[in-house]
Amino acid sequence: MIFASGTRLLYVGSLVATKRHAHHATQILIAPAGMDIEDGGNGRVRTCAAVIPPRMRHGHSACGHAALLLLDGDDIASRELSRNAERQCETWVRDHLDVSVPHDPTPEEARALIAAILTAIHARQPPEPRHPAARRMCAYLDASDHVDLASLSHEAGLSPRQMRHTFARDVGLPMRAYLRWKRLRRAIAAVEQGASLSAAAAVAGFADSAHLSRVFREQFGMSPSQGLTSVTWRTLD
Repeated sequence: MIFASGTRLLYVGSLVATKRHAHHATQILIAPAGMDIEDGGNGRVRTCAAVIPPRMRHGHSACGHAALLLLDGDDIASRELSRNAERQCETWVRDHLDVSVPHDPTPEEARALIAAILTAIHARQPPEPRHPAARRMCAYLDASDHVDLASLSHEAGLSPRQMRHTFARDVGLPMRAYLRWKRLRRAIAAVEQGASLSAAAAVAGFADSAHLSRVFREQFGMSPSQGLTSVTWRTLD
């Protein structure tokens, strides 16, 4: 089961072994029974919890039950976690995280699990938009299929430079990343409702299914056929 919330994806269930790969998202693994983590060199550790920074080559062993939380690499919590990131897998280990991973979580349990994981690793939560202009920009972006930056600047009542600065400060990630997640969540929702990947790409504003595949793989290190059609998805917001 995968739950999508804002710029976060939570998977709960069994994990298959992966080859070394990298992706844009920060990856937080909680495996109560333990699992092996590999880095891009020859490093290998066994741990019950790890925080793998974005764009770091890594792999992991199979695991019968785990929680995997993916944070967009531009997310405020992800930036904080990766600020002093190192390439050695032993630096990714997090000992003694008091986080319980439920089986078959409900949406409410999934929200609580996301919050518990972020609290346990001392990651900041994304801010609520404070500036009225940021709230107007979010409403405009959420309602529009085609983004016109000049219209958005007019809607916000700010210059383009002020607009980008205010948005990133108040929303917690750049506008480009916000738009990427808006489209990914719309594609996820379309697949939830039974759409094919080609139809989901069109509904979500991607140029075609190849464009959706490229963005999805860059973000999560897997193809949408692997990530969208092989498990059940639920959107939390």
